[in-house]
Amino acid sequence: MRWSRIRLIFGRELRDQLRDRRTLFMIFGLPVLLYPILGFTVKELTAAFEQKPRNVVVVGAEHLPEQPPLLQEDGAGGVGFAGELSAEFAPAPMFVRAASSEGPWGDPEQQLLAMRRGQVDVVVEIPGDVREQIEAVQRPTIKIAYLRSDEQSLATYRDVEEIIARWQDAIVSRRLAADEKPAEYVSPVEVEGVDLARQVTGSSASGASIWARIFPFLLVMMALTGAFYPAIDLCAGEKERGTMETLLISPAYRSEIVVGKFLTVMAASAATALLNLASMGLTMAVLGRQLAGSLGPGAEAGPGSPLDELSPPSLTALAWMVVLLIPLSGFFSAVCLALAVLARSMKEGQYYMTPLYLVTLPLIFLTLMPGVELNPFYSLVPVTGVSLLLKKLILEQYGEAQSYILPVLLSTTVYGLVALRWAVGQFRSEQVLFREAERFDLALWFRHLVRDRGPVPSGGQAMACFALIIALSWYTQILISGADPLAGLALGQLVFILMPPLAMALVFTSSPRRTLRLSWPGWLPLALGVGLAAALNPVSSELRPIVMELFPIPPAIERALEGLQEAIPDLATAVLLLAVIPAICEEVAFRGYILSGLETAASRWTAIVLSAFLFGFLHVLISLFQQFFNATLLGLVLGWMAVRTRSLLPGIAFHLTNNALAVLGPSLAAGWLYRDRELFLYRWPWVALGVVGSAAMLLVLSRVGSPEPESAPPAGAPTGRETLPSDADRR
Repeated sequence: MRWSRIRLIFGRELRDQLRDRRTLFMIFGLPVLLYPILGFTVKELTAAFEQKPRNVVVVGAEHLPEQPPLLQEDGAGGVGFAGELSAEFAPAPMFVRAASSEGPWGDPEQQLLAMRRGQVDVVVEIPGDVREQIEAVQRPTIKIAYLRSDEQSLATYRDVEEIIARWQDAIVSRRLAADEKPAEYVSPVEVEGVDLARQVTGSSASGASIWARIFPFLLVMMALTGAFYPAIDLCAGEKERGTMETLLISPAYRSEIVVGKFLTVMAASAATALLNLASMGLTMAVLGRQLAGSLGPGAEAGPGSPLDELSPPSLTALAWMVVLLIPLSGFFSAVCLALAVLARSMKEGQYYMTPLYLVTLPLIFLTLMPGVELNPFYSLVPVTGVSLLLKKLILEQYGEAQSYILPVLLSTTVYGLVALRWAVGQFRSEQVLFREAERFDLALWFRHLVRDRGPVPSGGQAMACFALIIALSWYTQILISGADPLAGLALGQLVFILMPPLAMALVFTSSPRRTLRLSWPGWLPLALGVGLAAALNPVSSELRPIVMELFPIPPAIERALEGLQEAIPDLATAVLLLAVIPAICEEVAFRGYILSGLETAASRWTAIVLSAFLFGFLHVLISLFQQFFNATLLGLVLGWMAVRTRSLLPGIAFHLTNNALAVLGPSLAAGWLYRDRELFLYRWPWVALGVVGSAAMLLVLSRVGSPEPESAPPAGAPTGRETLPSDADRR
């Protein structure tokens, strides 16, 4: 790539965006206008807001002792809670009504009916002998009836409960005074909570806690929104305006065009996110000052004041926010650019925003759930890792955050580069760039797939097969949840892993045998598959303690696995269910149909890596997350073996042997073989022998096998590798 031409394209696209009034308004105008308007609206609504009065009925009030009083006359002919009990407590007016226990208020059904009609929020039931029990130093039970589903009823219940607790303290104080006992007699220890942030720095960390919830969410959403609309305009918009062809016949490479557009979208995304956050921060600061001023002099500053509660994050956290925004904007810009190329018009491009939001929102909402903390797994999850890291930095927990900064930045950058590579592939496909608008007819489309089927599936059909496997696995697990676990295990493998690729190969390909690689490779590759699995087993086992330390298995899952092991009657059944059936079903699906389809849409190694990733991802969904790394690495070896030998059988032999060794491990836990019989870690001589043996067998396998030529795509299927005639030599 030539940076001079990238700079030229970037300048051209940036000028076009800055000339667009809609883009200028979305990036600069909307943040400046929106948040001040929202701030003033919140202020006015807060000033005009009045809490509804809370209605409390005290049934059996005549039985209450006179001292200390729980109820007293309010001066208007009614009653209310004693002033010393409710002072500076209830934020809304509370109307109390005394009722006799002999009347209708003693009936729970009448109480429920009154609450649902809004006539009362809480009913307090005083027992008839409450005075006698208190005098006899007994514990009478006072019932507080409320509706948990009603927010006002629940809030009133909490206030009344606190008032009665204060009344109880007053009773204890009278008893202590009568017995001439000090207050320390019943409260020997005083507990004082200390906010260290407020004690040391003079400012509460509650403001940072508020920003730690808001800023990561807004940063992600604004970065996504700021990237999507410019990407649509730069791709689908150029198609509509007819300027895409002019750009494509220029001397610039496709990759240079994509990078230039990518930098433009990334600049718009970062600017949108920063301006929105800055405008929101200033609005919240002004709103905090105004709210503090409305409380009177002396309330404008100090711990616990609105100004303190809305204090902005530190400069260090703000600087890290800018740093994290760069790879995050790059990731969203590349994804939006690749999706925008698929759209034929700006109207169609906007339809793609909904699924993109549906994928992004769970990743960001996950960070708002209690108990979700930054760990090695979440640091590698797109969007989630950035949000959790930013949350730690805003809370100034730098000690915990510093060990995850590099993994989060690297993983997000890698995801962005992969998405950018995808976008470049989209720009190199003529069928993607210039596909015409068509009316979709499901019956005609299905007949086309069957009539014009090729010898192997397309990349889209391979991904559709994987999606079908995932969907069937979910619904099958629901259907067989109450069945015999062993039958469910076998049925699940046969139904949701084996059946989809077999059915799709028979219906959508003209050569199921070639698609599923059902050919005899010879005895040597078959033996090498068995030997390679045995040699790699000691080596791959060394990953187990690392994964278990980083991602421990929850106790509930451990108990479920132990229950499944106890349900298996003998070793032969275990080998059949956990080795033979999974080896056949998973190899037919992933190294058969899916790998064959991916080879038509990407290079051979890209197809191998992607199929291995999908193989590992399936194990996360149907088994344990801890199996992802081992399954993905083994998937790379299995994919290479399938391509090299042109047969599925060596992979089945490898897979069967690997799983069988895992099943037979407990029965073979001899001291001469394992150095750790719980984690099944081999002794170091066996590990060294496994490294040497696996390297030798891989070398032999690379020489005895010969990969077939690159698969040709089915007729009419987009491959993602097509180029225009003028761009055939460009990379």
